[in-house]
Amino acid sequence: MKPNILLIDDDAHVVDMLVMGLKPEFEVVPVSQPEKALQVFQSADFDLVISDIKMPELSGFEILRAVKTANPLIEVILLTGELPDKAKPAVSALKRGAYDYLIKPVKIQDLKSAIHKALAQQRRNLEDKRNLQELIRLANTDTLTGLSNRRHFESQLKLEFERSYRYQRYLSCLILDIDEFSKINDAYGHRYGDLVLQRVGSLISSHLRSSDFKCRYGGEEFVLALPEANETAALAAGEKLRSIFAKESFCFEDTPLHLTACLGLATYWKRNFESAEEMIHAADLALMRAKRDGRNCVRIHPSEVLIKSPNPLFSEMSRIPAEVSSNIPGEVSAELGN
Repeated sequence: MKPNILLIDDDAHVVDMLVMGLKPEFEVVPVSQPEKALQVFQSADFDLVISDIKMPELSGFEILRAVKTANPLIEVILLTGELPDKAKPAVSALKRGAYDYLIKPVKIQDLKSAIHKALAQQRRNLEDKRNLQELIRLANTDTLTGLSNRRHFESQLKLEFERSYRYQRYLSCLILDIDEFSKINDAYGHRYGDLVLQRVGSLISSHLRSSDFKCRYGGEEFVLALPEANETAALAAGEKLRSIFAKESFCFEDTPLHLTACLGLATYWKRNFESAEEMIHAADLALMRAKRDGRNCVRIHPSEVLIKSPNPLFSEMSRIPAEVSSNIPGEVSAELGN
């Protein structure tokens, strides 16, 4: 596929000559009315822009600025009819971000050479950008589960907490811990333990909203932040995860294994917490209570709301206030993507 080039010059004769010389190698879109240049630029995807500097209505510098604002990766070559000894425009053009500056009349071979070099530079810049994006992704991601790592999550949660604090919005935090996870490593080895963690990460990603923050906090502990979710909605989300996780079958050496998880929940509202760290700590206290109360359950800080698994191994009955339980299967569940 030929590179797509936008060629702008108010001299129609110059435009025709350059198009004739460039056409065999490039797709060239000629514009001899500078005032229409930006409209044409926005109407298609261009790899390169070539523009005269001195034109009525719109200068080459204005086009350069507009192109770089729209996409810094698109290279621009500027042309001028000024004498070669006037170096000021050339220096100005390069400082403003132009890839090259050529004196008219331009030799086609010189222009082609500049185009090829500009496109090669663009490819390098694009590759550098991709590499940087990948490095950022790797730096922010837990390699085992694909969720956010702790450092990235905490920085994102801090920003989200500040927004909730400023605009008085709900923000809920869930901490999920796999019950008796050490027994899996002891019985099957760390390789299978890693497979469990990967599956948990996948379940979390699949059953929470895309706007929720999901993190492997460390070991078998996961922390989730639910923007604009009140306690009732977050409780529904926590119970949904607990239930799905309890039903999941993990097979190791052809032996099905069912695991459970406990969750702690804390919800920010009306400045009941002063920081994201304080909210996480409250959710952690609720998680500790869930562990003391027999695991496979959700606990809220500091509410007395309890959700207990029907597992016969646990004797304690469910205890949920009517105003909470009445909302869980209905509109709240729908809001959370059930």
